Amino acid sequence: MVRTLLNKLFWGGFRHLLSDRQYARWRYRHEVGRPLRLSDPKAFTEKIQYLKLHDRSEIRRRAADRIEVRDYVAETIGSRHLIPLHWSGEELTRDVWESLPEQFVLKANHGCGMVELVESKTDGSFENLRNLTEKWRKFNYARFGREWVYKDLPRIVLAEEMLLNRYDDIPRDYKFFCFHGQVEMIQVDFGRFEHQRRNLYTPDFERLDVSNLCPQTEKKIDPPAALQKMIELAETLSKPFNFIRVDLYDVAGQIYFGELTNFPGNGFSPYEPDLFDFELGEKLVLE
Repeated sequence: MVRTLLNKLFWGGFRHLLSDRQYARWRYRHEVGRPLRLSDPKAFTEKIQYLKLHDRSEIRRRAADRIEVRDYVAETIGSRHLIPLHWSGEELTRDVWESLPEQFVLKANHGCGMVELVESKTDGSFENLRNLTEKWRKFNYARFGREWVYKDLPRIVLAEEMLLNRYDDIPRDYKFFCFHGQVEMIQVDFGRFEHQRRNLYTPDFERLDVSNLCPQTEKKIDPPAALQKMIELAETLSKPFNFIRVDLYDVAGQIYFGELTNFPGNGFSPYEPDLFDFELGEKLVLE
C-alpha cells in the first residue's frame, strides 16, 4: 500500500519539483529497490545514473540523435549497415504518407519507445498515425525521464524500412553491452512487439541465469551465424565510449545497425538476481 501511494505521489506531479539528482534517487529507490549511491557507485545501474548526471559529452548527444548517428555509423563501419531511411520530417502529411511504401517503421527522434510498425498502409489509418506522431512530437521525453541527451534533439519523425526475416517476422534484436571498447554481455529480445521475452548471454553466447524486466525464454537459441562480425562492429562503434549499448540485427547474414543506447532502461531496470547488477558494474570504470 505504501509503495503504491509513493508511486502515485511521484508520477502524479512530485517528480516535477525534483532536481535531476533527486529524481534519480527517488525513482531508483522505488524501481530498483535500494538506495542509490552516487558518491561511490558499484552496481551497473548506479553507474548509469552517475553517467547521466556527470557525462555531458557531445558524442553521447550525437549517439541519441537518430539522424546524426547515421552519419557516425556510416563514417565508422560503413553505410551498408544502415537501415534504409524512407523519410524524415516534422509532419506526417498526406503527401508523405502516399510516398511511403506499403510497410515501414515510424520512430520519433527525441526519445525511446516511440515506435510504430506499419505492416500495411492499406489496413492502416493515416489520420490515426498522424495523430500519434503529433502526440510524440509534443511529448517532452527528456523532461519525463531526465535523460539530458534528448533535451535539444529535433522533434522529428522517421520512416525506416521494415526489416523482416525469412519467415516475414521482425528479426531478433541483439543488444551488445560494450565496456571500454569490449563486448561483455549480449541481450537478445524475442517478440518485442508481442509477447516479449529477453535472454542475457556471455560474448560466447552462453545463456546467463539472469532476468531483466522481461521473462526469459527457456528455448535453446543458437547464436547468429554472423555473431563474431556483429561483435567486431559493436566494438568498433563503441570505442569513443566508456560504456554504450550497440543494437544490431542479423537479416540473412546482412548486419544492420539499430541504435546506440547511452543509458539502458534509463538505469532503473533491476536485474534478478540483484548480485548480477554489481558484477556487471565491475566492468565499467568511472574516471
